[in-house]
Amino acid sequence: MASSILVLNCGSSSVKFNLFLIGADRVLQPVLQGIAEEIGHTSRSRLKFDWHGERQVVSQPIADHRSALLGIFAVMDQLGIERGSIKAVGHRVVHGGEQYCASVRVDAHVLETIRRLIPIAPLHNPPNLTGLEESIRLLPDVPQVAVFDTAFHESMPEYAYRYAIPATWYERYGVRKYGFHGTSHMYVAKRAARLLGIPFARFNGITAHLGNGCSITKIENGRSVDTSMGFTPLEGVIMGTRSGDIDPALIGYVANRIAQDESISREKAYDTVMQALNKDSGLKALAQTNMMQDIRVKALAGDAAADRVIDIYAYRVARYIGQYWATLLWADAIVFTAGLGENEGYVRKKILAFLANLNIIVDDQQNDRRKAEVIIGRSEIRPDHPLSILVIPTDEECVIGYDALYLGYLQETLPAVYPFET
Repeated sequence: MASSILVLNCGSSSVKFNLFLIGADRVLQPVLQGIAEEIGHTSRSRLKFDWHGERQVVSQPIADHRSALLGIFAVMDQLGIERGSIKAVGHRVVHGGEQYCASVRVDAHVLETIRRLIPIAPLHNPPNLTGLEESIRLLPDVPQVAVFDTAFHESMPEYAYRYAIPATWYERYGVRKYGFHGTSHMYVAKRAARLLGIPFARFNGITAHLGNGCSITKIENGRSVDTSMGFTPLEGVIMGTRSGDIDPALIGYVANRIAQDESISREKAYDTVMQALNKDSGLKALAQTNMMQDIRVKALAGDAAADRVIDIYAYRVARYIGQYWATLLWADAIVFTAGLGENEGYVRKKILAFLANLNIIVDDQQNDRRKAEVIIGRSEIRPDHPLSILVIPTDEECVIGYDALYLGYLQETLPAVYPFET
């Protein structure tokens, strides 16, 4: 088999995997993609993958992430993919702290840094670390590259990332805004600049990654200068199961009430509150489902309560977009991406309606399209810098693959211009 790049994305209960062939002119060609799902739920766990346009599903017990990775490599073996053809492995790592402002080739120091950051990212860094360590064991002579969700946001100025809290909390404990979804924000911003014919170093825009997790990023001259997620992914806009911004005082208040009502320790009550804010809030709390497509169907059928939930969600997103637009000298684009952002035209139009002062004209026909790079609206509020509204499907795996290609296999620096920008 031709030389290839493997991409692994180890989540809390899943492992996504992509295999890219290295084509001419260093262009990556996707050949295999799949996911190991429901890890730890052995009766429901399964491997799904697409190979030459055919979807295959293998139901099998997957006890942990190590078992998932062994299953993925077994699938590749069965498909005739020689391990020797894999020239580098790229890994999504959620948290790189202040240490990493770009992807890096993995060594013992990088592994230790990811391990040290586990208290800040207890749900994500442990499986990311397992993926790295198991991949090193299975492919001991193959370069491994870590691509950090936080890296793109390390360009934020201090006035954007510092909280107004005691300085020792930042200095000793690293409490500051880090931001997440950075790989996605970077990809769609670069594609937007390309589509609009603007050099990325001069691109100003606002990117909205709207999925089960949601974040908004302000980009100035091709650099992230603010983002809605903070110290953890809980801060920011309303999400599928996360609350987004709340008054922090309510955590202690509700924890005290739960402790009294249920006669449990305050520590246990605090854990209950934090679990609820992360897993049982957001759309799930407002509409009893975190699936926006179900909420939208009800709203279009005349369900006033469902439409009100969309208004609540849309307003929170629009508020972040509005404050970022107001603090940019100009904006070339607002970009929607991720599952909800790419597919929910009704919700996009609601969000844009809350930005009435921007005088955005929406093209309904284009706005109804799904999973396509498309301009859905424009504003001439700044004739010298017209504002375009775009939908761009994200491709984080593509970025991870190229970073692994350049840093791992070719052992070069990251490209100033990626192939997907040309």
